[in-house]
Amino acid sequence: MNEQTIVEKKRNSPPRGAGGAKNSHRFTAADKLKAVRLHTEEGFSQALVCRELNVSKSSLGLWLQSYRLAGEAGLAPVQGPRREPKLPQPITDQIVELKRENPTFGIKRISQILRRCFFLPASPETVRQRLHAAELMTESSPPAFLRAGHTQPDVADRHLHVPAGRTLRVSHRLHG
Repeated sequence: MNEQTIVEKKRNSPPRGAGGAKNSHRFTAADKLKAVRLHTEEGFSQALVCRELNVSKSSLGLWLQSYRLAGEAGLAPVQGPRREPKLPQPITDQIVELKRENPTFGIKRISQILRRCFFLPASPETVRQRLHAAELMTESSPPAFLRAGHTQPDVADRHLHVPAGRTLRVSHRLHG
């Protein structure tokens, strides 16, 4: 296969991944009703309606079918059932109880205690959400160096990542 053929194949092949999602558009019930009426009442062909309103033929077909079965109500957006929270209530209760008994414990610590001591699954984000819902979230405390009265962290507290084979030159002045 020569370079010319490869270039032509790349140019003519469809994009990889979810390329079509970039141009997706959610239609309102009014838009759907307009498209359905153009076909049913005005007599325009499905192909023409699709081309003019930039709708796929399959979508228009589904809208027509829904309209025939349920009228205008069939074109309204469908709400799915409410999803049950993944975390059972006893675990939420345990999170709240731990925070009330130990107000100094942070989100990560509560999550670790639940995992290690009680073998209960609760990510730090889940703990944060449950504490926020229970109105037990307090303002986060400032970093340790600020609590100690310093304006900058100590040099020893700074963590630097140096790639292998590289030399790091650090020059700093000690203020004291």
